[in-house]
Order: sequence, then structure tokens, then C-alpha cells
Amino acid sequence: MTVNGDRGPIIVSTAAGITILAAAGMQDRLLLGVFICAGIGLGLANAYLTRLGVAELVSENTSGKGPLAAITGIRLFAVTVLALVAGVLTRPDGLGILYGLVTFQIGAAFWAAAPTLRSAR
Repeated sequence: MTVNGDRGPIIVSTAAGITILAAAGMQDRLLLGVFICAGIGLGLANAYLTRLGVAELVSENTSGKGPLAAITGIRLFAVTVLALVAGVLTRPDGLGILYGLVTFQIGAAFWAAAPTLRSAR
């Protein structure tokens, strides 16, 4: 059974979030686990909004990579600033939001590279 390309990262992120919450709960650091899950959720929201932006640009027949890079860069900057502000204001556990965001970005990179790695065999 294959998983739809839209649901795959959601399923993996949910499983990682549950595992992180369980591990953080066992270490009496549940708030840190919640912030890590919030970072993963923030990364998911960013990925979804990026997909919507790309679909909108493709439907407008906009040529060039400039508008896509601008929209993606602005969104990534906004997400990073939001995570930094939340992390600094609620430290030390709030820094988990940055860990969650980094975890999602690394996972997304592996998710995107998986088909290429499979075809290279």
C-alpha cells in the first residue's frame, strides 16, 4: 500500500511527534516535547503553504524563478523569525521549537531525496 505524497510527511511527522512527546514525558520535560512538536507543525505548515504558492505561480504562467524564490524566501524567513521569537521568549524549553523546525527540514530533505536514492540503485 502506498501513501499519497501529501499524507506521507504528515504521517511521519505525527509518528515522530508522538515518539518525542513520549520520550520527553519520561524525562519530565513534557513542555520541551510540546515545543518540539510545535516546531514540526510549523515546518509542516510552511511546506503546505509553499506547495500552495508554487501551485498559484504555475497557474499564473509566471516565467522565471524570481517570484518563486521570493515567496519561498520570505515565508522561510517569517517562519524562522517566529520560531526564534517564541524560542527566546520561552527559553529554555521554548528552544525546542527550533529543534522541531530543524528536525522537520532534515526529514523533508530525506523525504524529497528518497525517490532519487531508490532509482540510483
